[in-house]
Amino acid sequence: MSGRINAFRSAVIADFNSKLTGQLKPRSIEPQFGRFNLEELDRFSIKTPAIRVAVLTGDVPTVPSGEVEAELKCAAFVITEGNLREELGWMLGEAIATRMHSGQLWGIVRLSAPSKVAIRPIVSASLKDRGVAIIAVEWTQTLRGLGEGIFDQAGEVITGIEINGVPLEIPTAEDGDEQP
Repeated sequence: MSGRINAFRSAVIADFNSKLTGQLKPRSIEPQFGRFNLEELDRFSIKTPAIRVAVLTGDVPTVPSGEVEAELKCAAFVITEGNLREELGWMLGEAIATRMHSGQLWGIVRLSAPSKVAIRPIVSASLKDRGVAIIAVEWTQTLRGLGEGIFDQAGEVITGIEINGVPLEIPTAEDGDEQP
């Protein structure tokens, strides 16, 4: 079990890995938790060019049908460095933006087409001083059927939770980890 939001992000990463080839092949395309910023560069060694894919927010409105859906605000952060960092960053950003066509559902059902697509440079003096460029490609998609893969038909949590195929151990109160 992994949940629909994790499955969505994994599907986007898989698409980028299969479509960005040749000159546009990044050294890594990985999940990102939240916005990518200068602190991320300080904490992690990132071989460029790189792409980090994030679900930034998921607004969950009340739906008359009772189905739970979320309007996901997403971003792909392109990180480049070197003399041609801006040109490569814009080229990768443009390539990613072209993947956001009206039929792009990433192989997932009950998902709207991408909307509100924008390419933005993340500019700061610190980034320029380091010789790094970051381009953000942001978009919105509505994912329906939240909770599938987390809850069974009776509304009970499914045991055996997995994140990207790796089993997640969740301690229970019986294990002595009682919550206050």
